[in-house]
Amino acid sequence: MPVKVLHPRNRRVILLACALVCLARATHAWPRDASLPTGVCGGPEHMAGALEGGHVMLQQALAAGMPWGGARLNEYVNRLGQNLARSSGSQQNFTFYVLYNPDVNAQAFPGGFVVVNSGVISTAENEAELASVLSHEIAHVNACDWRTSSWKANLIELLVMVPAVTLAGPVGIALTSASGWVAPVARARFTRSAERRADRLAVQYLVREGYDPRAAVSMFARLEEEQSAQGLESGGVLATHPRVSDRRKNVEKFLPRLPPPEFVPHDEAEFLSVRKDVRDYDEVYSRAVGARVPGREPPPPVLTHRPPEATLP
Repeated sequence: MPVKVLHPRNRRVILLACALVCLARATHAWPRDASLPTGVCGGPEHMAGALEGGHVMLQQALAAGMPWGGARLNEYVNRLGQNLARSSGSQQNFTFYVLYNPDVNAQAFPGGFVVVNSGVISTAENEAELASVLSHEIAHVNACDWRTSSWKANLIELLVMVPAVTLAGPVGIALTSASGWVAPVARARFTRSAERRADRLAVQYLVREGYDPRAAVSMFARLEEEQSAQGLESGGVLATHPRVSDRRKNVEKFLPRLPPPEFVPHDEAEFLSVRKDVRDYDEVYSRAVGARVPGREPPPPVLTHRPPEATLP
């Protein structure tokens, strides 16, 4: 039986049709991929300037805070953050740092530097909730939110002090911080619209990494409880954030628009282990200074007995 050979033109038509079908399937799988920001915020010189300014801001934050000394927690948070950043489709390099601070807070700086307080780890009930906070900060970097006017002004101020930091090292940082240079870091906040966008991007990153996006909602609920315990009415984790209740509701409305998540098993044992380390240190800190830490009641006063020789006759 003779074998039919396709005309070259027909072969090209078939190959083109197959390519179009494959492209359509890929597009259908993640319809929002094309709109996800990648962290490329300008040309090489622009990005280099942002990296330089962000590094200075990071140095200020670390000098003003208490970096977590244990390698295990830092390695864990970095690994978790790197996985989320990779799933986000970012072309930015990220580095994550942990500060010991019971306050539930995190901050992203230009250049992919992310600082997270230990209070976030202590408050989270599972790895997915911690991942939701890291994803939110990754989203700020990917969306180039630092290009707002207030961030630009801070970068200009901070770039002026780069030579002093480079020449003087930690001493230079301490001197500039004492002379008021730490103010730009305190003013480095994102707009409310940027916060809402970062919340929406964060849950998309969670889905892509195989986490339940509802973890962001449960983390917000935990923050609401903490705000109520502290008697706070508005603001959120930072003063410029929208109300936590509003953020939770906005994320809840956005969740139905996400593709069905393909849950990936995550080993919670490591998260629970590092969280225990943080909570154990929280207990020591709380008793030492007599202060309440998030999610816990203030420690009871330590009662001591008067020694027998000191008793009155």
